[in-house]
Amino acid sequence: MGQAYQVDSVFRFKNKPTIMRLLFGFVLFAALGLKAQQLSYTGDHAWSSDSAVSRPEGRQHLRQADVMWAGRFWRFIDVRQKINLPLSTTLQGNSNQAPLWKVLQTAIQNHHIPAYRDDALSEQLSQREANLVWERVDTLLLASAEPPYAETPTPIVSPFDPSGIRFFQIKEEWFFDRHRSQLDVRILALGLVVNQTDPRSGESQGLANLFWIRYSDIEPLLNSYTCYNPGNLAIPMSYQDLFRNRYFHSMIYKRDNVFDRELADYAQGLDILLEGEEMKKELRNFEEDLWER
Repeated sequence: MGQAYQVDSVFRFKNKPTIMRLLFGFVLFAALGLKAQQLSYTGDHAWSSDSAVSRPEGRQHLRQADVMWAGRFWRFIDVRQKINLPLSTTLQGNSNQAPLWKVLQTAIQNHHIPAYRDDALSEQLSQREANLVWERVDTLLLASAEPPYAETPTPIVSPFDPSGIRFFQIKEEWFFDRHRSQLDVRILALGLVVNQTDPRSGESQGLANLFWIRYSDIEPLLNSYTCYNPGNLAIPMSYQDLFRNRYFHSMIYKRDNVFDRELADYAQGLDILLEGEEMKKELRNFEEDLWER
């Protein structure tokens, strides 16, 4: 009757070579597809494509299949704002407290946690470069103390000055977890921005990003250090608690986009702040709008 395959009374295919080729092709296609899916997502996301991956302490495990929406944001945390003072102040006599920059320094120098040049976390600093972050070496022409008082290049080592810290940067991912029906956020990386000054004149030379560090690498350390809790001194608050409960004020300066540009690339002055506040408003309304549709 023109059928491609004939089946006998015990449901066995007579054209076995063709069936085996089709079955092998299907298995190979499925294997390649699974491999491509696993390679398409690395540790640079809030979720994992592998359901067997253990989750960090205190976090809900998040599968890639449960993420129905995700957006990536970059923020500045200005340490000069009052609500952000717990990041840079400590109480005297409390050995378990340390400013956040000191925690990052301990992570890099003592625990050898890798630091990176940019927020892509693709180019890692060498251990020597990471140690030089905490001291500045400038070569200046200085006159010798004896005649003929010739000027010679002299290296000047300046220790790290925490008063020059202006911002902490965070790279985070917001997502909607359909398994829990909840909009949530996870921080992916932390960065440190300082105001560099001329060692001779003291004039500002502009802001500079010193490094980025993967947030998941320092979570155990953030959980072991406490910071000042202005709401209740009886309950210690770790840095992990501070970030998880969003006890800070920040400004959005970038959102994921096809041009990979920051707000400052197409806005100026007050418009940058207003655009960032509009993005915050969109995040707040996203979950409510989703249920109203």
